[in-house]
Amino acid sequence: MHMLLKGKYSSIFAGNMDAIYTSCTVNHLSRAFSLLDSVHKYHPQIKFIICLVDVVDRSQLPAGDYDLVCAEEMRLPFFREMYIKYATLELNSALKPYFASFLLDKYQIDRLIYLDSDILLFNKLEPVFEALQDHSIVITPHSMSTVESGFIFDDRNFLRSGIYNAGFFAVRRDKDAGSFLDWWMKKLRNQGFFEPRKGMFAEQLWMNLIPLYFNNVLVLRHKGCNVAYWNLHEREVIKRGEDFFINNNETPLIFFHFSGAGMDCFEKNNPSVSQDRYTFTDRPDIVPVFEQYLENLRKYAFFKSDSYYTITDRFKTKVPLVKPVVELVRKIIKKLIFIR
Repeated sequence: MHMLLKGKYSSIFAGNMDAIYTSCTVNHLSRAFSLLDSVHKYHPQIKFIICLVDVVDRSQLPAGDYDLVCAEEMRLPFFREMYIKYATLELNSALKPYFASFLLDKYQIDRLIYLDSDILLFNKLEPVFEALQDHSIVITPHSMSTVESGFIFDDRNFLRSGIYNAGFFAVRRDKDAGSFLDWWMKKLRNQGFFEPRKGMFAEQLWMNLIPLYFNNVLVLRHKGCNVAYWNLHEREVIKRGEDFFINNNETPLIFFHFSGAGMDCFEKNNPSVSQDRYTFTDRPDIVPVFEQYLENLRKYAFFKSDSYYTITDRFKTKVPLVKPVVELVRKIIKKLIFIR
């Protein structure tokens, strides 16, 4: 029995309102709808919400059982400042906790799970929902064992970019989660840059402090959750019929994070542009999950949406010159004004 808590994040969990959300820019919409398909396969009754940094013509989007929330709906008084000073990825990352807080209040959600748009479910998220019965905040580590040096990612990379992966987190509607989101939002309003030498790696490096600063936090050590290139040294994917398992035992693959995976990953024989440790040749076990991911992206016209470059909340373009010019201006602005 959960006690009734007073305040913005109070809930008695009686209705058990659950939701899953992702946030992205318009060029990642094909990924978001790919994730949606996998969520509906395993959790058809759970509300799925796409939080969009941009404004989009909703009539042009695929029909389906999902809600769409645009950033402007939050009416943040400093939103214009954020999208001027932040690069696209930084802005999307910085808005994650803002969207979480907004959704908890708008929909009166009891348990809310965030998943990056480049994730697919391969089983039910029961380990996460079960964890939220007794914990206010759930996060996953990049790795649970040391990884050999000599490649692009290793233990030192984890120390520079963050022990926990920000592609996933989950909260329940209570005071501890509310305190966490309020703190994270405050940090990311002005300190969400990719500047590792200044102690910032967008939203992710701040997560190192969550188990220290907040109560009722669970570091979920389920090897089927958040499988990705950064932890393949400790996880082998085994396919049995239509199901996937980890390390040839009864641990199900819950969700795989396809960070840095492009449509040409098989041609390049590389699961991610962010690593050089593995190829599909030496890791054939991950080929089936990548095949499913690419199939989903093709279904939602990946190349059409991915060709756009977003520079404000309202404008998108295919002009090649725009991206480097805008990024240069933003780099100058943040160096002169915002980075200390």
